[in-house]
This record gives sequence, C-alpha cells and structure tokens, in this order.
Amino acid sequence: MSTPENDPQNPKPPSGEPNPPQYGQRAPQDPNAAGHTPHGQPPQYGAQQPNPYGQNPNPYGQQPPADKPYGQQPPSPYGQQPYPGGFPVPPQGNFAAPQMPTHRPKELDTSFWAILAAGVVFAIGLVTSIFNLNSATLSSELGAMPGMDEQLKASGLTLDDVVGMLPAIQSTVVVFALIFLGAYVLIAFMVRRGSNVARIFATVLAALSLLSLGSGLLILLSVVLGVVGVVFAWLRPSSQYIAARRAARAAGYR
Repeated sequence: MSTPENDPQNPKPPSGEPNPPQYGQRAPQDPNAAGHTPHGQPPQYGAQQPNPYGQNPNPYGQQPPADKPYGQQPPSPYGQQPYPGGFPVPPQGNFAAPQMPTHRPKELDTSFWAILAAGVVFAIGLVTSIFNLNSATLSSELGAMPGMDEQLKASGLTLDDVVGMLPAIQSTVVVFALIFLGAYVLIAFMVRRGSNVARIFATVLAALSLLSLGSGLLILLSVVLGVVGVVFAWLRPSSQYIAARRAARAAGYR
C-alpha cells in the first residue's frame, strides 16, 4: 500500500513549495516579482505599472515624439492657428481698402452740363411764355375756354378782374421759375459729385417734364436736355464712379 506522500494520483510537492494550481484556478503571483506591488503597499515612485490588458499604452503602437506631446496641434501650413477640429484656417485675403476716386468720367460731366442747361432753358421758357401775354391776349384766351364765364360768375369775378391780376401772375411765375432753376442747378452739381440720390431725383424730374412737351419750343428743348443728362448719368462709367464714391464713403472717406 502506498502512503499519501507517494500517491501517484495526487503527488504532494516537497515541503516549502506552493501547491501547483489545479485546472480552472488562477496561478498565484509572486509578490516579489518585478512590476508587482505587494498587497496594501503603495507603488514606488517612477515604477512602471503593469497594463491589466496586456497591451501597449499607446493604441497605435507608437510613442509620441518628445517635441510633440499629446494634446498639441501640429503647426498650421497657413501660419494661423487651426480650428478645434483640426481643420486649418484658410488664409485671409489682404484686400486694399476702397479709395476715393479722383478721376471723374466725362460722361458725368456731360450729364452735369445737360441738366444745368435744361434748368436754364426751362426757366427762360417759363418766364418768356408768361410775359408774352398781354391783357388783350389773356382776355381772348380766357374767353375762348368753354365754361370760363360760368366759373368766373360762380367765384364772383369777372373777366376784367382776372386780366387785372396779370402782373401778380407774372411775378408768381418768375418766382416758380427761379425755384425750378435752383433745383436743376443743385441736382446737376450733386450728380457731378457722384450722388446717387441726386441722380434718382434727376430721373424723376425728366419723367415729369415729359408732360409739358406741347408748351412751346423752349420747353421742348429743356425736356430733351434733361433726358440727355439723365441718360449720361446712368451710363456705365458714371455708375462705376458713383459706386466707387459710395464704397469709399462707407469706408470712412468724405
């Protein structure tokens, strides 16, 4: 009969040696082995801790270079800091600030002179047309109007009363002619300086002046000059000059 020490089925290790692990059991770790810290004792400073997953700490298998630690973005090829997502900032274009144009196109000068001439001719035509009237002419023209007698009677006036107001009417027309002339002169100078608002007003006046085409030769000439001035103000060189001045004023130039 064999003793337990000599049992071939369950051999016992010599005294002082740990029992070998059975199937399905975890082998005990040597507390004195390198990289293992005894239970209850803090790890030594500078000692490398074992990776419980058995892998390299760097998932890519490479160590970061010493001059590029983790968390530092590579230098941007554009000389600027990249976006947080890693996309480089596109280079900023160094566009020159808009400058006030110094050369005025000849089309704008032509528009200035045409509008100015239209105002002068309109004022002359208006004044001469009213001063060409005399008492006899005014009386005959008013009498030829249908229904004029009934209107005068309804207002308590007679034809002689209206004819007697001719000097006051002439003075009023002169005042209105000077006002219109001043408006034309102001619009002409503003258009010459490159004002888009004045150009729009000139267009409106030219359109309204078409209603007085049958008022005489001078008024017709004034309408034609006004239309010519507006057309030259809207040509491409004039529009580019006005747009450049508007951009320069928006940038701070005056």
